[in-house]
Amino acid sequence: MKRRNSFLLVLRSELLRRVAVVFLAVLAFSAVSSCTAIMSSALKLPPKENRVVVEKDQMVAMRDGVHLATDVYKPRPAGKYPVILCRLPYGKNLLGELGRLFAQRGYVFVIQDCRATFNSEGEVFIPFVYDDQDGRDTVKWISGQDWSNGSLGLWGASYFGYTQWQVADDNPSIKAFYPQITTPNMYQAIFTGGAFHYSLATGWSKGVGKQNKANALSMLSSTKVKFKPDEGIFNMPLKPDFKYSFEELGKMSNEQLAVAMGLAPADAPNQPYPDAVEKMVSLFAYPGFAINSPIFNYFDRYDRVKAPALLIAGWYDIFLQPQLDDFAAVKKTALEPGRSGTRIIVGPWGHASLGWKDAGKDARTMTLFRDMFDLEWFDYWMRGKPNDAAQLPPVKIYVMGKNQWRDENEWPLARTNYTDYFIHSQGKANSRAGDGVITAESPAKFETTDEFTYDPMNPVETIGGNNLMIDSGALDQKKAELRQDVLVYTSAAMTRELEITGPVKIILYAASSAIDTDFTAKLCVVRKDGTSLNLADGIARARYHDGYDRPELIKPGEVIKYEIDLWSTSYAFQPGEKIRIQVSSSNFPRYDRNSNCGGQGGKICVKKAYQTVYHDAKHPSKIVLPVIPED
Repeated sequence: MKRRNSFLLVLRSELLRRVAVVFLAVLAFSAVSSCTAIMSSALKLPPKENRVVVEKDQMVAMRDGVHLATDVYKPRPAGKYPVILCRLPYGKNLLGELGRLFAQRGYVFVIQDCRATFNSEGEVFIPFVYDDQDGRDTVKWISGQDWSNGSLGLWGASYFGYTQWQVADDNPSIKAFYPQITTPNMYQAIFTGGAFHYSLATGWSKGVGKQNKANALSMLSSTKVKFKPDEGIFNMPLKPDFKYSFEELGKMSNEQLAVAMGLAPADAPNQPYPDAVEKMVSLFAYPGFAINSPIFNYFDRYDRVKAPALLIAGWYDIFLQPQLDDFAAVKKTALEPGRSGTRIIVGPWGHASLGWKDAGKDARTMTLFRDMFDLEWFDYWMRGKPNDAAQLPPVKIYVMGKNQWRDENEWPLARTNYTDYFIHSQGKANSRAGDGVITAESPAKFETTDEFTYDPMNPVETIGGNNLMIDSGALDQKKAELRQDVLVYTSAAMTRELEITGPVKIILYAASSAIDTDFTAKLCVVRKDGTSLNLADGIARARYHDGYDRPELIKPGEVIKYEIDLWSTSYAFQPGEKIRIQVSSSNFPRYDRNSNCGGQGGKICVKKAYQTVYHDAKHPSKIVLPVIPED
């Protein structure tokens, strides 16, 4: 505790400012060196040249003969030490100073370029496919080194958090891991409600396709690209033209999977085609593919995880809900000490920024950013050192609106009161100038429907949300709420504080003139000054209204019940603020647009859809909010 207090006294505001910048850079996979250098100085460690031995570009052989470039940072004097492993596709040189910091604290830090990136061998980087086998081969290599004492930890964020999960199960040598803003269930980051996460998947895949070149920051420019009005409209058939079923794909080895997916030739499965990444992205249009593929889900592996994890998540992060689900699954099924020892921190962040711009100074948000790079988690679990890690609550959340951190015992919160709020109108809920309202009262036997036209060539523009670096976080929704194809429903002003913390969903009864379409929903807070800020959003693709395994075109005019998952949030509405819901059929480029053609007519088929939303006694459209009772 004395060290931590001196840390704050020495660095004060300048540290917080610099760490905020560095944290942004880490999440964007640029430079970690500034942060680790600051920490080294603050911890008053000896000069790095006197304490660290660096062995660059050791070529570690994988089971198929491919060699992966690996840097090893070792403490002096020579001996056996606990080891921290980090595998990433963004260039291991970015983490050099972090490696030195770990080594100065008595750890061997091993950093490895993923297959086909930077100095590692391999023809084309295919995301996710080889990380399980390559990670386990690397763990085996570490166990045979004379500098390893047999105790292994894992560190990293985003993709190099995913690589942690891939080796976390059935691995007794792993004593602790630290997956930040990530998940092993990548299918939830690829699509929501059956709709493809267009800007995330396409922007990221374009960036990582260049990561084996000299420019380590190419992903940044790729994810900031502006999307053209006529691009990205999927009109895929109901089912992909695979030779194998999803269940058969799930039983294949990585080499067999690459061939079956059409990513590599049968006679050379380790030499993917140049367009392998683009082919893989096209498969993401089929939720059944991702859900049933073991490289995108972790369903049957949580109960084989033994090491405790410290999960870092953000309310506006691209991996928010799957990471919350990871925590719940570990707490329910993992082995000890993983089950009882795992912790999660959920803050007001996006993937590369503060998602909630009003985070108060009293919340110490920047201080917690800094603490994410603290080594106490590993000191406690890998070396048995008593420290503050032992006092971490199971759940620490940032409650927006209150702008306060709070400790909790579980997720979702056991005291949650799931409360229905119904939408109503006189048939003119179009735009914020319409007559749409939200109340706790059930709808009348008859209420006039709301209608709007969805034109795929004029989609509702993405404004804020859980996006990758572009238009992310909480943003003013005025531009969207002025549109006639956005239905807006608003509650009366709060007379007292109302906190919602947990999963949010909307039950929407709707019909369409199309044989396939989308319905989107967004939860917002309307501030006292009238500003509308987004808290959570979701989408439902009509063809999956009966489940991802049973895609089916809809009948024009048929009223269908859609359950739209808005993921989770934590916000305390203050007196004078209002609850608002937006309903429409597009949120582009966050989600790919539906052409309304149901896979018929080819890529050139794009039709307008005439949408009807019902909210009467027989069709009680509503939002279900996780209300937290007042203390």
